[in-house]
Amino acid sequence: MSKKVTPPIATSEVRFRSLFHDTTDLLLYQNEKAIILDANRAFLDLVGEPKDRVVNRSYNEYLPLEVQPLFTEKLKEAFTGKTVRFDMFAAQGKSEPRHWDVVKIPLRKKGVVIGVHMVARDVTEKTLAQEDLVTQNLDLQQFTYIVSHNLRAPLASALGLADLLGTEEPGSPHFEETRTHLHTSLRQLDLVVSDMNTILAIRDQKNLAEAKEVPLAKVVQQAVHNLQEVMEQGGGTVRVDIPADLTLRANRAYLYSIFFNLLSNAINYRAEERPLEVSVTATRGEGQPTQITVADNGSGFDRERAGDDVFKLYKRFHPHRPGRGLGLYLVKTHVETMGGNISVHSRVDEGTRFTIDVP
Repeated sequence: MSKKVTPPIATSEVRFRSLFHDTTDLLLYQNEKAIILDANRAFLDLVGEPKDRVVNRSYNEYLPLEVQPLFTEKLKEAFTGKTVRFDMFAAQGKSEPRHWDVVKIPLRKKGVVIGVHMVARDVTEKTLAQEDLVTQNLDLQQFTYIVSHNLRAPLASALGLADLLGTEEPGSPHFEETRTHLHTSLRQLDLVVSDMNTILAIRDQKNLAEAKEVPLAKVVQQAVHNLQEVMEQGGGTVRVDIPADLTLRANRAYLYSIFFNLLSNAINYRAEERPLEVSVTATRGEGQPTQITVADNGSGFDRERAGDDVFKLYKRFHPHRPGRGLGLYLVKTHVETMGGNISVHSRVDEGTRFTIDVP
């Protein structure tokens, strides 16, 4: 029976050094005072410094002040002989903040901890995907609740009216009145189903929407043109201040829907005592996102009271004006599909201003 061959020490060390330096995870070897005794290529690339400028410096020099106490605590714990694992969101050196899965592994010699290896794995994409999944699940739960609630009322009404219709004589006043109410309930039911189809179609196409370079001013002018007649009937005006050469890489239909809905909102919720004035502006600094502003001098609403409900489905803040509370939900969905965000500032009788930032 052949004896088991033990690899030479030199060979084992070469393998270890290769693993240490070539892995994409960040690897450091530290002493009890957080001094870096060794660092791999991934860490050096991240902080943008050569090895001779990293070794013998405190790791705290590469960390933001707010996370230094956490690392000091975890390093101290590792020197008690425990393997420590934790999550961190922070920059390292001059890098952008990232999500890190960090493990500190004690190195022992004759039972005594003489140093600690730190392994930090970039889990930013995984973390963001998980957060996005949680958000989508919450949105889906909210959507399911709202739709079921809005379906239930007209459906229950229609069923009750249909039963009542069977007890009335055809042609009698009560029969015709009941039939009219039945038609109204069925139309409401049809609107809810139509809204469901619109929203689900958008959700399904989020990742399929083709993005192109779209001239922003032309899309706005198209929305303004299609609303020109109703705008003029109310004595309103729209001022567009967007550079002709400003483009966005986006889905044109989504952009049109954003402006059409925001302009429609301005028309629907104009103030009765003054002519409506709407301004649409857009700017983009070098290396900055495009910022779009749609502002009006309409009736406005209580922004603080509305809270987080502004962009939620079927939320309305002018109960005496026509509307279903769908437009702003669609606007926010379109903006976020393009990787942007939207905010709103409004006060009662002082108008409303929407601000959109798109990469």
